[in-house]
Amino acid sequence: MGGLSFKLEWGPAICMVLIELFTTGQMLLTKVVVDAGLFVFALLTYRFFLGSLLVFPLAIILERGKWKELKLKAFIWIFTSALVGFTIPGLYYIGLGDTSPGYAINFYNIIPIATFILAVLFRKEPLDMRSLVGNIKVAGTLVCVGGTLVISLYKGKVLHLWPTNIVGYHAKQQGTAFWNHHVRGTVLLVTSCLSLAVWYTVQAQMLKVFPYKYWSTVFSCFVGSIQMAIVGVIMNREKATWELKWNMSLLTIVYSAILNTAAKFVMISWVVTQRGPTYPSMFCAVSVFFTTVLDSLLLGHDLSVGSILGMFLILAGLYFFLWGKRKELVPPADDKESPKEQMQFQSSGDENNKTASNV
Repeated sequence: MGGLSFKLEWGPAICMVLIELFTTGQMLLTKVVVDAGLFVFALLTYRFFLGSLLVFPLAIILERGKWKELKLKAFIWIFTSALVGFTIPGLYYIGLGDTSPGYAINFYNIIPIATFILAVLFRKEPLDMRSLVGNIKVAGTLVCVGGTLVISLYKGKVLHLWPTNIVGYHAKQQGTAFWNHHVRGTVLLVTSCLSLAVWYTVQAQMLKVFPYKYWSTVFSCFVGSIQMAIVGVIMNREKATWELKWNMSLLTIVYSAILNTAAKFVMISWVVTQRGPTYPSMFCAVSVFFTTVLDSLLLGHDLSVGSILGMFLILAGLYFFLWGKRKELVPPADDKESPKEQMQFQSSGDENNKTASNV
């Protein structure tokens, strides 16, 4: 029982921290290969297709025969989930290529606040502003967003805590072309993050209609790969663009398929069923922490006082939100005692009845 309670209490949080580590690695690798000329839609098409193949054996073994329950309504939700969770968020990597990891990751602060608002509007997330827990959840969300804004808007003194650019990476020249695409990249980053915010709510609804996390991941990844392939072929039909070679691009595809697609979406599906659609989105802010540090350590971007201050705000806001969520899940002490009180009341009432009948 102790192990089960630990899994239910801390399992979702551990899963989400691992997911954000996967996301950080994906972002840094993608930035390198996109700068080297890899076509983004080819990367995402192979990533999602390979991800569906990796989860397929698990679906066959752990959810045997459940694919037969896929009806039209469930397929519509899966198609929508692939569209808003895979295809549209793929624009993020184009925006990443137009900007930098340190800049792009800050737009993740849009996801928790947008997801929280959507979940409240669609009554997927309880919110009572008259209660202490409700105020703490709102405050935690705002502090997380404030932390990411501090990282993006306030730099301060540059800190030299460790040797930077230890892998010898050199970014592409930030000339006129870079700045011409910077606005486009910003728009794509905002659009993709808003789409991800919608996806968490869609994912929760999809799992109600088709409650099988392995098969839903297989179908979503496969449909997403088809959507990406169609968009990619429309944009670029050159054969060389879609060829795979033994290089960093292939490593990025395999890494993203295993960790950032197959493992990630299975884990998110489980976390959504355990904690609701808002819970996973709150951890998006954690990837700001990881990316800020690794972007400086590996790719040579500056780490400033603003970055450190923003990290502490993000962790503080996340702690407050999770504390509020935990308070919601744990019933009040009065509720635990109420059944005993009711039994005592009933027994005393029975005794009184017996006494009255004897009289």
